[in-house]
Amino acid sequence: MAVDPGATPAGEAVGAPAEPSHIIALAKQTLVYGLSGVAIQAVGVVTLPVYGHVFTTSQFGLLELGTVVGALALTLVDSGMASAAQRSFYDYHDDEEAARRMVIFTALSYSTAIGVLVAGTLAAASAPISAWLLGNSDRQPILLVVAASIPLINLASLLRETMRLHFRAWHYVVSSALASAVAAAASITLVVAFDQGVKGVFLGLLLGNGLAAVYGLLVVRQDIGRTFSWTELKRMLRYGLPLVPAAAALWALAVIDRIMLEKLGSLSEVGQYAAANRVANLLLLGVTGFALAFGPYIFAMYSRDPELERTVRVQTLRYVAIGLSFGGLTLTLFSRQLLELVAPGYGQAYRAVGLLVLAVVAFGVSTIVMAGIAYARRTEYVALTTLLAAGVNIGLNFALIPPYGMIGAAIANVIAYLLLTATQYVLAQRVYRTAYEIGKLVTIVGIAAALGVVGLVQLDAVVAEIAIKVAALAAFPLVLWATGIVSKQELESLREVGSNLRRLRIVRA
Repeated sequence: MAVDPGATPAGEAVGAPAEPSHIIALAKQTLVYGLSGVAIQAVGVVTLPVYGHVFTTSQFGLLELGTVVGALALTLVDSGMASAAQRSFYDYHDDEEAARRMVIFTALSYSTAIGVLVAGTLAAASAPISAWLLGNSDRQPILLVVAASIPLINLASLLRETMRLHFRAWHYVVSSALASAVAAAASITLVVAFDQGVKGVFLGLLLGNGLAAVYGLLVVRQDIGRTFSWTELKRMLRYGLPLVPAAAALWALAVIDRIMLEKLGSLSEVGQYAAANRVANLLLLGVTGFALAFGPYIFAMYSRDPELERTVRVQTLRYVAIGLSFGGLTLTLFSRQLLELVAPGYGQAYRAVGLLVLAVVAFGVSTIVMAGIAYARRTEYVALTTLLAAGVNIGLNFALIPPYGMIGAAIANVIAYLLLTATQYVLAQRVYRTAYEIGKLVTIVGIAAALGVVGLVQLDAVVAEIAIKVAALAAFPLVLWATGIVSKQELESLREVGSNLRRLRIVRA
């Protein structure tokens, strides 16, 4: 396997420290584009207080299984095209707008056609799928609404990607709001006021994403060409198709445990597990927001100055690990109190939160350490690592769910994500070596994981329990300081980042 000749040997410093301005710029990109993008996924989190009171645990499990089916369909529809289009877009320079428009039109045309095909197939097979997965063929209307939403969700997402490539911040925010806030409001109205049950949730998503797709077409119509290129499509498919099994495996890695828990456990336990995942997804929103901003930003930097990109990526990994570990520790410590407040009927869900949060931290780390695979265009490595992790996850679910229920599913999940991150790191290093500080990374996550055990503490004296958990949370930055994980220079850089973000103003691109 070829190793980049300009690579820095593992363990050596990667040039001079990146200027805080680079980290600040990436943080701003995350806030403006990333956090707007995760607004769609936030629907499942912000609606938890409503559905946690309205739905039984079995109904919540039914909602989760419908979501799983939709996620798989969207994975198949994407066909790796979103990533491939982004990569091909940056193959052309700013003065090659016609070529860039051709890339966007080709990607949109192909992906929309696949979306209609997958939706039609799901609708045709909705009766048997409903009988097998949802336990009753009478629940077929749920899957029909899911099928109808697939092309619209996919189109709205691709159009937002086009906005992001052209740095249209405000339009991106509006599109995200239509697909999230409108969807959430419509779903809650249909469930609470019109008694539409679980089907009402998916009807709301259909409405919100339909409006987002219309808005997106109006905004980016000048950025979409009129020429379909078979040559460009073949090039994008060569890049993107290896990502399809990877995406399918990532789907299995992320959500197949719900299906297995329903088959090996019960629909009610799926509901408890879904509530735990909603809490962990608060951290996943941050990971997704970062990843949305990280891709275009780091690709653009790599095209201009590869060595600077390496330096920025190494420092970014440290900061991301600290931020995710602190956020994950907070959720783990106080998950029981949070769930008692928003979903009082889901009293056992908190026991799985810490493990699921650790899996999210591992996934967040993987989004950075796998960058070398993308630069080397070795996307088959992504497929290999995700298939391996998914296989391990499925095997462990078979072994651990019968004796341990949802805790077994959570254990399988975190082991699989740790394996995913480790294998992607090893393979990325073989094709594009970067001197990450792995020892410090493991120490950061390990300290947070050890302190997270305190989240399982239950005391009759609520004040005393909360005080102990607050002390555990406060201990995390203190231990990082005491062990030298964070230096004085880095603290000053982080303070500068925070100061700049407080002054952040979104400027129309």
